[in-house]
Amino acid sequence: MTASTPVGTVLMYAGRTDGAGVLNLITAGWILCDGSVYPNAQFPDLFAVLANSYGGNASGFAVPEYKGLFLRGLDGSDPNQRDPGAATRTAPRPDLPNVGNSGNNVGSVQPDSLEAHTHGYNYYNSYIKSTHTLGHECLSGSTTSSTSTVGGAETRPVNQYVDFIIKAVTSPDVVPVGAVMPFAGDLATWAPSLAGAGWLPCTGGKQPAASYPNLYSTVSNMFGADDQASFRLPDFRGRFLRGVVGQPVPGLPVADPDYLSRTAPQPGLAYPGNTGNLVGSLEGTSYAAHSHNYTYNNDYWNCAATAIGDHAETNAGVTWTTAANGSLTESRPININVNYLIKAVTA
Repeated sequence: MTASTPVGTVLMYAGRTDGAGVLNLITAGWILCDGSVYPNAQFPDLFAVLANSYGGNASGFAVPEYKGLFLRGLDGSDPNQRDPGAATRTAPRPDLPNVGNSGNNVGSVQPDSLEAHTHGYNYYNSYIKSTHTLGHECLSGSTTSSTSTVGGAETRPVNQYVDFIIKAVTSPDVVPVGAVMPFAGDLATWAPSLAGAGWLPCTGGKQPAASYPNLYSTVSNMFGADDQASFRLPDFRGRFLRGVVGQPVPGLPVADPDYLSRTAPQPGLAYPGNTGNLVGSLEGTSYAAHSHNYTYNNDYWNCAATAIGDHAETNAGVTWTTAANGSLTESRPININVNYLIKAVTA
């Protein structure tokens, strides 16, 4: 990325966001996508781009609030309608006087969803009859019941935490060390020239701390480290990237319900990396808790009682399992492959 980064550009950021980390971003002209409301005059270039798309009030505008969220390309006028729920998307900031865009517009929000599906279910009835001469059986009707509830608190793909940052001013035009961007080319072909421009592939490679002091001070051992003299780059292969929750925004629900139980990215290393509500932590695939209704024929009973008596179905209390719906091993949104790069040096 060269000296033409437009204001409003959003990148991922895999570095520190404490005092030194925020100073690194601000010095380069970037701010966190944390939902903060700024006076319109503080970042006039950014306000001209965003206006109140992401919410605001009478004197200020909100920057995007990507905490716990995945980013999805705007469907817009795409005739293929890749987002079937685009028209029902909601505004991002119901906690502010100006709530921001809804529907098929930049900034609108959509909750997780579990695609409509069915499960096969087989059962049988076991009959025990006494001897009789007068009675006969008849069907007493049907009953609707539900399967047991299974699943987690949300439907999500396997993902790794990053922060999102947005270009706030025209000058300076610098991409900060620790910034992450998608790259649509082939790494085997372009890795040398990318390294010459200061970018390294996010494939978990081990790097000497002395070779990349600025990057090391930014990411430290967030993504794991073998020893105190080296560090690991982020390994985003096969991962979806999700905004770190960090400090939740008052008045808004936490978008990642399991954000405190996230795991380390490199459990086999001496320094396995961040866990929980921190950049670099991992979260496995999940589908939202749900159950299914099913209808079955009820018991057969004697329609003409006799002195001898007659009764029918006895159920041995066996619990049956529905058939798996498909053979995939993960929950995921529609997606397309890219490579991820991290800015390693300023020049």
